Amino acid sequence: MNWNMATYKLKMLLLGAAAVGKTSLIQNFIKGKFQKEYKMTIGTDIFTKDLVVKLDGEEIPVTLSIWDIAGQERFSFFRTSFYKGASGAMMVFDLTRYETFNPGIVNWLKELWGFTGKIPICIIGNKNDLEKYRAVRDNDAEKFAKKIPCEYIETSAKTGDHVENSFYTIALEMVKMMKKKDKSA
Repeated sequence: MNWNMATYKLKMLLLGAAAVGKTSLIQNFIKGKFQKEYKMTIGTDIFTKDLVVKLDGEEIPVTLSIWDIAGQERFSFFRTSFYKGASGAMMVFDLTRYETFNPGIVNWLKELWGFTGKIPICIIGNKNDLEKYRAVRDNDAEKFAKKIPCEYIETSAKTGDHVENSFYTIALEMVKMMKKKDKSA
């Protein structure tokens, strides 16, 4: 790896309804831990993580600034102020609560792209460890993601299933977008 290469510093948002597991996904990604107690995010919490993405045989250092945005409707009046400067977003829904997917993800996407334009997104169906309570069929979520188009990944913040992959995937999509911007500048 060429460490003299500039590091991409990218702002990434985690969006979704309350209690879908946004904070738990971040905690698992950053610390490898699952927090059993629910702690509501008020406004936003910001975390950072360094990683390396591979694109066209090149290893690219990335510093992710991960913004955990409150999902409660009562915070919607100031939530969009946190969207400025975002390079990408993970739209998270709870596989056991259908309304967090539809109309949830559609509403979040409209709100986000209304403020940021079409930045890269990745749709995350969280809590795949609760299969017997599943309310959203993977086929429905995959079809929706193809229409956008974007990646769809099912995760479990509790077990760690596909958590790292989901953050890597959106980081890679953000780097691709930044490289396109660099070439056109």
